This record gives sequence, structure tokens and C-alpha cells, in this order.
Amino acid sequence: MSRGSPSTAAHDRPVARAHVNGVELEYEVIGDGEPLVFVAGTGVDGGIWHRAQIPHFSRRYRCVTFDLRGAGASGAPESPYSVGLFAQDTAALLDHLAVREAHFVGLSLGTAVIQELALGAPGRVRSAVLLGTWSSTRREHHIRRWFEARLRTLREAPLPVFQAYSFWMWAPSMIDGKPEVVAELEAFFREHSGRQPVHAYVNHFEADLAHETFDRLDQVACPVLVVYGEEDLITLPGYNETVAGRIPGAHSVRIAGCGHLAFIERPDAVNAAIDRFLEEGV
Repeated sequence: MSRGSPSTAAHDRPVARAHVNGVELEYEVIGDGEPLVFVAGTGVDGGIWHRAQIPHFSRRYRCVTFDLRGAGASGAPESPYSVGLFAQDTAALLDHLAVREAHFVGLSLGTAVIQELALGAPGRVRSAVLLGTWSSTRREHHIRRWFEARLRTLREAPLPVFQAYSFWMWAPSMIDGKPEVVAELEAFFREHSGRQPVHAYVNHFEADLAHETFDRLDQVACPVLVVYGEEDLITLPGYNETVAGRIPGAHSVRIAGCGHLAFIERPDAVNAAIDRFLEEGV
């Protein structure tokens, strides 16, 4: 289980806190084996992985989940955040856990963090799975406008208005064909997002807006798997394929019938793709 000073976080999971890189990060460690680190997305806490990924992968791996600065129960400084800063926090947490290198799985903003970590500290990233990713907010205008719109609602509208637009994260076919499933998934997602102060959420989106690795991805040396939903309306399928195409030797898997949150929309398919990659591709 977790190392450090245990506490009880939301959702009644035993967790620990570490003061690293000038911020308090809340984290959890479950299982034994090679380290497998999960990095969550914009405004989302590490508990998002406990629905379908941690029960599955902790049977074979030492799974590490944590809340990024400005998310969940971690510290939320008012100073600006960046993808590079999140990568430094992640590396510092690995030092705290005495983990020299690890496999990584990231979602959205988490994939940007893993990209920067693989570029800046390649010895730390043994392999990387990028779930719903992109490489250049400046070049990829659709995702830039998504981030700008979410930021505007955060700054100018009541929080329920901001939250109402989260339906874009689900596959349209799921919303139309399985509304009861989407309602249950939305309730789960709300439990693990939006618990931070508004300034911290703003800082997460500002970090998203500044993400730029397009010109450097050919320097990523570790094995990489890109997994995305065929109906992803945020990190569009083409954005994912661009990342896979620019990283030497990277592979991609498109998951049918799901959107930006494929890992909870179709967890069995996503977990199976990760299993194959970790068992055969590393």
C-alpha cells in the first residue's frame, strides 16, 4: 500500500501525501511488480483510475495514482502551472517513492505530462501509453478552441454552466444509444473532477493551452502506444495519429464506440490494448 503518512481521502481510499517540488501531492500505491504510473487529465484526480484500471493492473504491477498539483486533494498554489512543471512534480514523486523508472499511462493532459517527462528525463519512462493525446495546441485549432471556451466559462459563468459542457467528452453514439450508461459514467466522473479551487482549474487549462511537443516528438526513445476513441471530439483521432506518427516506432489503437474517455466508456477494450502493449511491445 502507500508509503508516507496515510490519511483518508474522498471515496474512503487509504492514501498518502508527499511534499515534493514545492507542493503537497496526494498519492496511492497498490499492488506489486514493476511500477506503473497513472497520470490523470485536466482537473481530474487520481481516483478516476480506480474504476477499471487499478483493479485490473494491480494484480501484476505496482500501480501509482496521484492528484496533479491543482487537482483533487493535492496542493493548489495560485502561481502558474505548466506541463513541464507537472512533469517535474511527477519525477519528484517517483524519487519520493524510490522509483527509478516506470511504465506510464496518461489521459489527455496526463499524456502531455508523459511526453515532457519522456523528452526531459528519458531514463524515467520505460514505456508510455497515451490515452487521448495531442501534440500542439498552437497548430491544432479545434482543441485550442475547446480549451479557450472552457476557460471562458470558468472565468465568466457559474460553475454549473462550465460543467454542463462536459458532455462533449462522451461519444455521441453513447449519448444517443445508451443515455442511462452515460448518466452513470457522468456521475462517476463528477466524483473525481472539479474538487479544486477555480484558479487551479484555470491553471490546468492554461497549461493545456501552452502544450507544444510537435517538433520534439521524434526524440522520444521509449516504446509508445497511443489509444483513442473513434468518436473523440476533443483530442480528435487525427491528433492522436499525428502523435503516433511522429514518435519513432509508436503504435496506435482506435477504440470503436467511445469518445475522449474511452478508458471508462470501454474499459475492457482499453485495458486489453494496454495489456498487449506491456506484455509484447516493451
